[in-house]
Amino acid sequence: DGPLPVAIIPPRYSRVKTISKLLAVSKRPVIVLGSQATAPGGKLQTERLARAVRDLNIPAFLSGMTRGLLGDKDPLFFRQAREAALKEADLIILAGAICDFRLDYGRILNSKAQVIAINRGEGQLDLNHRTFWKGLQIQADVVTTLSHQLMVDQKTREEWMKHLTEREQEKETEMLREGEVQLNSGVNPVLLFEVLDSLLSEKSILIGDGGDFVGIASRILRPRAPLTWLDLGVYGTLGVGGGFALGAKAAKPGSEVWVLWGDGSCTYSLAEVEPSVRNQLPFIALVGNNGSWRQIARDQAGILGRDTACMLDRSTPYHRIAEQYGAVGLEIGPDSQREDMEAVLREAQAENAAGRTVVVNVILGDSQFRAGSISV
Repeated sequence: DGPLPVAIIPPRYSRVKTISKLLAVSKRPVIVLGSQATAPGGKLQTERLARAVRDLNIPAFLSGMTRGLLGDKDPLFFRQAREAALKEADLIILAGAICDFRLDYGRILNSKAQVIAINRGEGQLDLNHRTFWKGLQIQADVVTTLSHQLMVDQKTREEWMKHLTEREQEKETEMLREGEVQLNSGVNPVLLFEVLDSLLSEKSILIGDGGDFVGIASRILRPRAPLTWLDLGVYGTLGVGGGFALGAKAAKPGSEVWVLWGDGSCTYSLAEVEPSVRNQLPFIALVGNNGSWRQIARDQAGILGRDTACMLDRSTPYHRIAEQYGAVGLEIGPDSQREDMEAVLREAQAENAAGRTVVVNVILGDSQFRAGSISV
């Protein structure tokens, strides 16, 4: 009979008034949205959420399933240097975002800032509260809370917006330079995702199932529409990619579904290629083949001096395995240049448009793009 109904928890009016007052006097506000903000899901809910965020008229950092909420060109949408922005802000709204390791348990929030946390769950609201951060806690539905007439002062806060925009552009330029770095053992994943990003449309659904490979993708790719990004979530549940792809294609048959598999994680659900072929639910998969569990290997080797149980084999022909399930297998070799990558990805799109599942084995070099990220 369909999913169970999701209870909509309204905020207390006094809390709404407090938000309005804090917004009215803030000069450097920021909102961080987490996946819970999209609940209970659906087009109407995400349209209300997007409208509420735009009405606030403050810089927005999107994470999890809120990626794509504002499209890829909205001036309120920021994705680079989030930590720096949170340390400079004087008002921080956590809209379904949680102070776990992704926000350094709350330690990256400006200790002098006013913090407003909106969340359905008391446990998530309390996570590390008064230990690493403190603020106003509102146990309520995010969209309902933000959709109130908050009497926001619609001044543009030009200096703050200009400051964040300039830094955003600087970081984007730095990433472009990262993509130009030649790696010895394979293609640069930053460049790969720059090429892929140029081929995406509002019909593209992106599914991340991996560690380092997906972490890089999340920094480069810009989902074009709401609810077009799925990933393995806070607990890193590797193996969701194949099932998510089948579900996404079944729910949105006119979409172009991309699975971003790490070479470690793909082995959990590569067999889902077979039911995608049999049930005519075609998707495109990129296997980021760097011959290791890179996210773990990088820190383990640095800390312990050994890479035990972290290494795989770049010579594994994942695309050939997919062919045995009836899919089209393609490869982006270690010496591929930008134009070569684009040609293969366009071929994958053409095959997929003709109703075929495609698996692209991408031989990656050893990138240090995410060196220093939390892994262990």
